[in-house]
Amino acid sequence: MKKLLSLILAAIILAAVLASCAAAPGAAISANIRVTSSDASDAAAWLTERLGDRLTDSVVLGTATDGYALDLSALENDGYFIRACGGEDVLFAKTADGLDRAVRKYAKMVEAGAVADVTFHEGYRVKSLTVCGEDISAFAVVVDDDDKYCQSFAASELVSYIEKTCGARLAKYTAAEYGALEEKPAVIRLTTDYPALGDEAFRITVAEDAITIAGGRYRGCMYGVYDLLEDIGWRFVNAPLDSASSYIEYLYENENVDLTPALDREERPAIGYRTIHGGTGSGANGNIGAKYRVSGAAFGYGLTGIACHGIEHYKSELMDAGLFSGKGQPCFTDPDVIDLVTELSLERVGNSVRSGAVIGRDIVTVDVAQFDDGGFCRCKRCQDAIKLDGSDSGPVLAFTNAVAAALDEEFPGVYASMLAYSGTNMPPAKTKPLDNVRISYCIYVGQSSFSCSNHSVSGDECLTQTGMTNKKFGNELKGWASICNNDNLDVWYYPFTCYGWGFDSPIADQVFESMKWLTSLGCVNGMMFHSNTGTGVVLHSLISYVGSKLMWNGDMTKEEYDDCVKEWFDICYGESSDYIYPYFRQCIIAGDRMGCWCSYFTANDQKVDNEYMAAHFDKWWEDFNLALCVAESAAQYKYVELYMGGMLYICCGITYDERYTNGGEASRSAFLERYSALYGIFKKYNVRVYDDFVKVDYVPGTFDPDVSPFTWPRNNRR
Repeated sequence: MKKLLSLILAAIILAAVLASCAAAPGAAISANIRVTSSDASDAAAWLTERLGDRLTDSVVLGTATDGYALDLSALENDGYFIRACGGEDVLFAKTADGLDRAVRKYAKMVEAGAVADVTFHEGYRVKSLTVCGEDISAFAVVVDDDDKYCQSFAASELVSYIEKTCGARLAKYTAAEYGALEEKPAVIRLTTDYPALGDEAFRITVAEDAITIAGGRYRGCMYGVYDLLEDIGWRFVNAPLDSASSYIEYLYENENVDLTPALDREERPAIGYRTIHGGTGSGANGNIGAKYRVSGAAFGYGLTGIACHGIEHYKSELMDAGLFSGKGQPCFTDPDVIDLVTELSLERVGNSVRSGAVIGRDIVTVDVAQFDDGGFCRCKRCQDAIKLDGSDSGPVLAFTNAVAAALDEEFPGVYASMLAYSGTNMPPAKTKPLDNVRISYCIYVGQSSFSCSNHSVSGDECLTQTGMTNKKFGNELKGWASICNNDNLDVWYYPFTCYGWGFDSPIADQVFESMKWLTSLGCVNGMMFHSNTGTGVVLHSLISYVGSKLMWNGDMTKEEYDDCVKEWFDICYGESSDYIYPYFRQCIIAGDRMGCWCSYFTANDQKVDNEYMAAHFDKWWEDFNLALCVAESAAQYKYVELYMGGMLYICCGITYDERYTNGGEASRSAFLERYSALYGIFKKYNVRVYDDFVKVDYVPGTFDPDVSPFTWPRNNRR
């Protein structure tokens, strides 16, 4: 991806550039601009505001060519033309989005002093797609005769994306239909190879007249298809916004992509069940999780699931029977509690089976995990059980074993799931889980310890001080791993900024180290990767994206991981990436200098080295403004602004006393420019400053420079 680098920007006086980039588009349109369509007025106003007196040439722009000899039909939706025609500069696009990109490109060329003809995204990104030299149009896609859905879906996706790639529309057949053809085209064959490839794995084999994608019985072919599309040049990434619908499909441009036997491979997931909370579900863009190879997001049959307070399902029955008060936990050693939950669990599975559900495919686990509350019972039976096992996990696991035993007798193949969380984190000393019990261990904030967000969850790098370390969590998880049978260990993993939302915690390298350790254990078979979303929290789109890749590929190297992260920045931020990515890396350095810290509850300035951040503030201010200037689209501009808001929040808060309260006139003036920009961004996007899940803090209703931004939390609740 080519960048607009400093050779162009060097010709621009920085102060003037920053002023023009920061200004909001007004309604006025320069007399030098003529629009040819009603949807061009915003682009014309933006260009007027950006260039001001530098807009001296006559410019024509719109989504209608108004008689100019330019054909827009072959442009993609974001494509455009810039041409010099008879003393005018003409900018035409297929859509308003394309026109927005065109005026931004044109403005940068004017500022650089040289306007050239530009064609952006006309025709197909890949001019020629071949298999061992044979054009892809000579191929058809074939699926197994007995496929019910997943193969067929994968085949449709393959056909659709190949057409988007190069224009070739491949026919799709079942094996029987293909066999009946008199003239048989070359084939891309999707087939199931079970049990060799299990549920999720895939194998890709390329030959001169055939590509074979063999997959596991559930999602393997689908993952193989998306992997082959990545070989062609497709990328499917979360954009740095606040919902799963913020999604980018990107295809690298290429004259020719030739698929050869060099692509042959077999891949298996490092973790069998993989899902991400709040980041990669299906929705407006459909099956995003499948493209990430996140098994819990689409086509979720045959999956174990992660335990999550399952006895909530039985709360009313427990209360009606007088076995639960509605607060705390029920007595897990009470025979009546065990009998009722067992009865209800058996009834639940039985109803599913009678409705046609298949054990092992449609129903795999019954979640009987504790309530999301404290208050474990301290009756004599419970105390004896706790004494035996040294933890509340003892009676809870014994309870889960009892339910599991009944399930195994009546419905072999169904598991009972327990949550090791908030009082039951520590593995029991004596009681062991049955073969059909799954343990979901939650790395969160314990009753006496906060997890460290700066180091691997193994705890190997952490200090041993009480209160903020992964020593406790790593040791407990290793204890559970030692007693779980048949890889029946799942993990809830929470790598996110929590409560203090004004600034993204610099946790990307910690995520890599933690995921590498979790996959290296060899016994983690399920993962709930609990990333966060929220306006202004831009990095967790990245975290969920790379997290999904690490759950699939446990052998990923740090170099490959860093390349993946950098590619995400390049795709999402375009030319702005050159100015944004260094800040991202430097924040990680600033966080690492602080030793152990937690992204939950703790103040933003306790997660980074304040002196380091203050020393880089001036450079980052320039870099982010330059990133705004070179943004290629309105979406990229928004991404930069949101990320810039977090930078300004932490740096303005850290330097407030030195540069404003105690600063001289010049220092105060420069600081106020940045502080007002911070306030404007947070106000514009309604960014949460602090969120404790009960009340949410935003910026004050009016801007008061005599109040530090670090006083905003808890003073401005709505």
